[in-house]
Amino acid sequence: MNTRREIKNPVWHASLRNTKGDRTLTNDQWADIGQSFAEDMSFAEHPWVMVRHGDDHVHIVVSRVDDVGEVWHARNDRRAAQTACTKLEKAYGLKSAPRRREQMKQPVLVERENARFKAQRVASQCVLKEREAQDAAEKAAQRAKRRVSDFPNAPTTRSPGKKIVKSVREYVPPQPRRSSDLFRAMF
Repeated sequence: MNTRREIKNPVWHASLRNTKGDRTLTNDQWADIGQSFAEDMSFAEHPWVMVRHGDDHVHIVVSRVDDVGEVWHARNDRRAAQTACTKLEKAYGLKSAPRRREQMKQPVLVERENARFKAQRVASQCVLKEREAQDAAEKAAQRAKRRVSDFPNAPTTRSPGKKIVKSVREYVPPQPRRSSDLFRAMF
């Protein structure tokens, strides 16, 4: 790695794992799988190591720069790794693990047409929302206009002819009643 300091990511890492239903592979089988994987990925001539962490998986670490300074570029490494894994699954009779991309990649023209269609759909939705907002604003303006025509005097103002006059009376505490007043009130 010291010979090619301009390489930003000089180490490549991957893990290989069996599915839950697969049989346990021996160390020799894992070693053969690692060597086949390295050859299929084209990094077999570079320094690499494989470590087994458990019964069901291994980790592979590769120096992208070899002893003479040649660089393994790892272009399309995901696709190449999936192809290599499919080959190994068939060779060792293992179950096929699910892949991230199950669908076939569409031709560029189809992808462009789909993108154009989505853009048109988004644009039509924006136009529809703008129309709805304009309609709502027009309806609000019509309601406000009707309110003004229905109520010549705003509800918070009073008509000029009516004034509110406050009457102020002095507080007079109640007087105790005499017994003779009670007698008269009863008869």
